[in-house]
Amino acid sequence: MMIRRAIFLILWLVVVLLIFVWTMVSYNSQVVPELKNEILLRHGLLMLVLTLPSGWVATALVGSIVSLIGLDLVGIADALLVSLTCAVVGYLQWFMLLPWLWRKWKGRRASSATPPV
Repeated sequence: MMIRRAIFLILWLVVVLLIFVWTMVSYNSQVVPELKNEILLRHGLLMLVLTLPSGWVATALVGSIVSLIGLDLVGIADALLVSLTCAVVGYLQWFMLLPWLWRKWKGRRASSATPPV
């Protein structure tokens, strides 16, 4: 079970890294400046889909905090912030919260299936 979890964790990190690298390469090699925003939009949507539903909330929260601080992140810096936010939130969601909820649900089902003595 631990080996499977480690494999999924490594796959998770590889997917997040590949999406960021793909975005960075596409963004920096794009000769048409008008398409740079679409590249960032694609990146954001991919990361949010991977971390649905918590990624939406966390990205909005981190974006609000960054704008309140007064940082103006554009381009690859914005994509890096979204990648880091979604990677952390996705890890917490898929590798911490979901297994805990699963164990709790299984325990509750097991205790309700046991007849009272």
